[in-house]
Amino acid sequence: MTTMWNSPEHRGEHCVSCATERVFEQPPCLDGHEAGECPEWACAECGHALLLGAPGGEGAAFRSMASV
Repeated sequence: MTTMWNSPEHRGEHCVSCATERVFEQPPCLDGHEAGECPEWACAECGHALLLGAPGGEGAAFRSMASV
């Protein structure tokens, strides 16, 4: 996967639903995470969801995808 660019609220990721690189945004976090710390991301084009992060601490890689 190629990442286009990253910022606290936006990042470039491959969207499975769009089948190309897209901008992903962080929706408002209901869990109280600060900008850029929440693992929830959504494709700005289609709403496809990604969970990015390491549950249970650093070192554990985690990537989950779900269609919205």
